[in-house]
Amino acid sequence: MKLIKIFLFLTLIFFILLQFKFPSYSAEENACMACHGDVKKPAKSIHAALEMGCSACHKSVEGKSHPEQKGSIILTKNIPGLCYGCHDESKFRGTSGHTLLGMCTGCHNPHRSDSNKLLKSDQPGVCYDCHDKAKFTKKYVHKIIDVGGCSSCHAPHISNHPSLLINSEHELCISCHAAKLKLSHVIALPGRKRHPISGVKDPSTLKMILVPDPKNPKKQVEVPDPNVPGKEMSCASCHDPHSSDFTGLLTQARICTKCHKY
Repeated sequence: MKLIKIFLFLTLIFFILLQFKFPSYSAEENACMACHGDVKKPAKSIHAALEMGCSACHKSVEGKSHPEQKGSIILTKNIPGLCYGCHDESKFRGTSGHTLLGMCTGCHNPHRSDSNKLLKSDQPGVCYDCHDKAKFTKKYVHKIIDVGGCSSCHAPHISNHPSLLINSEHELCISCHAAKLKLSHVIALPGRKRHPISGVKDPSTLKMILVPDPKNPKKQVEVPDPNVPGKEMSCASCHDPHSSDFTGLLTQARICTKCHKY
């Protein structure tokens, strides 16, 4: 008898609760979609966070009426902090990268996109939104750009190498051009020596200064300025990694004169 009373009591409570309307994701969504219906249109990639409802990322500002007043709806956190609520922040730490600037929405649409990974457009177009297209579309273009896009060499988010490279410059280049390590490169030097492509300073990046000649104090000799260490010799010392108006992606005509004065 006691169990029957408990059952009847709970049934009564259930029917009473049905008479009340509680805020729900569905109700919230319908209100937002009245103006922002394009967010739910079919697309190649859709942000999974949409299933969490608009309030997962947006909130109303107390004292302001929406949509009449500008700034009445804001993000619940600033970017990239908001994005790190779902995306592992540890994957976006490094010494060189776009995420250091907190620019997630510079490349990604936060709702939907007709490109992969919510990109605003496909590579390399999305990169040209910030990077000057003219530098990448000269007479001779690095073939890898058409094959795999910018991310063939650059990490799109973060890296511990300069310029967002996915590896050190030397290792990155020989991953495709391994033959340059075995064959004579540029020219066969006397004594069957090979032109260095790493392990030495790039002479064109050194600042030369005049100092007294230790063997003849009345004369002066040119030596590298110790305060300007210069850069290491690399493939980019002679080749432009993106595009060039010279064959072989060389950075200039008569490339040897860049370092050798004769």
